Amino acid sequence: MTSAARALALLVTLALAAPAGAASLYVTNTKSNSISIIDTNTFEVTGTIPLGQGKPNRIVFHPDGKQAWVVYDKSRDLGVVDAQARKLVKRVKIGGNPYNLSFSPDGRYLYVLDWSSDASNDEIIVWDLKAEKIEWRLEVSTWPAHSVFSRDARLFYVSGETAGDVTVIDTQTRTAVARIIHGGGDAMGLALSPDGKVLYAGAGENKAVLKIDTVTNKQVASIAMPGVVHETTLTLDGKFLYVTLRKANKVVVVSTADDKIVKVVDSRGYPDLVTMEPNGRYALVTNRYAGAVSVIDVATHKEVRRIQVGKAPHGMALRPEETRRAGR
Repeated sequence: MTSAARALALLVTLALAAPAGAASLYVTNTKSNSISIIDTNTFEVTGTIPLGQGKPNRIVFHPDGKQAWVVYDKSRDLGVVDAQARKLVKRVKIGGNPYNLSFSPDGRYLYVLDWSSDASNDEIIVWDLKAEKIEWRLEVSTWPAHSVFSRDARLFYVSGETAGDVTVIDTQTRTAVARIIHGGGDAMGLALSPDGKVLYAGAGENKAVLKIDTVTNKQVASIAMPGVVHETTLTLDGKFLYVTLRKANKVVVVSTADDKIVKVVDSRGYPDLVTMEPNGRYALVTNRYAGAVSVIDVATHKEVRRIQVGKAPHGMALRPEETRRAGR
């Protein structure tokens, strides 16, 4: 069988096997100033959205699925994309140097992770979407990078990239209630177990992933990695943790049952972020220098496909198809 025939056979198999639930994956291309839209059933690029100049990077969807918000690293503002119209509708300025974003689960607030600049400190800025104003802000350690809410949304966990720590913020009292310091520079990824009891935190240059007890906010274990850690993402069932070692061009798969490495996947092109396909069958990984998103089969932990997108893909966000249909 020729390579073209094998590729076609794989595509047909994936399409036939795909459950009804699907999503559109929005991928920001930092050097193409665009979003590539990927259908997670067929793994085909179905559209491109121009974003304009400014180096678009991180992207998140509002919980209602109608809008995606994009961080522009160079111009230091945010873009708002209408998902139904597939177009950029406006750009707004919140903070001095935004790096990443999270929406509160109820969709009322946008949490902006803002890096120190001439107009701001290293802080979390909470933007009221309805009132279009800053509701509150809280200074944290240097370069807040990734974040995740607790299951009840009471707590907000933030990694400090250069500080090598995790700050725990109480969203009701609007205060920092704990800080877990590990000292590993280039600290980024955070992942919360399905039961909410364990927080996995990438310790960057310490070449480890830490397990933090969310009741005590104490480190309870450290999982050694064969390289500098970037992203940490759990499979939907919580059985495996996918860890990107972008400088080593590898994705490490850890069994959460015993904290053992079960697979090291070669991922050429500087693997950055990981998103789980909504049916839990595949892990999707941006490979910045390859201009591609790799598809890893969670059952076998093998890369089964590469999807070519724009130049320097980085951020990713899923938009469920059922949300899109409901908005029509």
